[in-house]
Amino acid sequence: MDNILEIYHYTDIWLLIFCRIVAAVVTLPVVIETKLPAIALGGLTGVLTMIVFFTIPFEATYYAENVLTFGVIVLKEVVVGLIIGFAFGIFFQVYYFFGQLLSTQGGLGMSTIMDPNSFTQVPIIGKFYTLAFTVVFLASGGYHWFIKSLVETFYYIPVGKAVVNPEIMYSVLDAVILFFEMGFKLASPVVGVIVVVDCGLGILARVVPQMNMFVVGLPIKLIVLCLLMIALMEVIGSYNDLITKTIVSEFFNIIEGLVP
Repeated sequence: MDNILEIYHYTDIWLLIFCRIVAAVVTLPVVIETKLPAIALGGLTGVLTMIVFFTIPFEATYYAENVLTFGVIVLKEVVVGLIIGFAFGIFFQVYYFFGQLLSTQGGLGMSTIMDPNSFTQVPIIGKFYTLAFTVVFLASGGYHWFIKSLVETFYYIPVGKAVVNPEIMYSVLDAVILFFEMGFKLASPVVGVIVVVDCGLGILARVVPQMNMFVVGLPIKLIVLCLLMIALMEVIGSYNDLITKTIVSEFFNIIEGLVP
């Protein structure tokens, strides 16, 4: 009964916590890829909100008692949640970027599928690796780390007290640079081999001009691409650990830019 009365007296605090958690959860690639039902998503965010509300000490947020001021604070919490989701989810796109490079160089640039989440055409290889990393992330308990980190943000960034420091722009820029760097590093060996194959096919076309290079070259590039993907399976497994560690470090670097 006392807990219910506490929620009643601090409804505004409860709502602000809920807004931050919802904004962070709905932008997660794991949630987007798995297409969680709205009821399950609402239940998950509601439970997390109750846990945060009753376990983390908070100070009353003082503001003018009008809808406009409270709406600004709600918007601030939503922005904080979106930044948290971005900081966590950007490195999920490394494999999508990696697959895009492989598809373009391996002759599968026009072989795309419709992504029901974004309603855009995405490369098959990129989608495959993104889903594979999502499965590995869930199987390794990565969601435990996300929930723990999300709850810890309420210690560093109290409800209604977030500020956007200039340092956050540098942290976001560093995360984007790391995203492209990791994607290029992962794809560079495969792309390099395929470029060598293209050079060999070009020389062969000059030596045997009667040969149809489009008919011969495309299957060869696809076979080489498949063999390289099989050979890279062990490398990608170790790369998953690197991406996870990068997510952890960059996540807190970005969060530091919101600490008051």
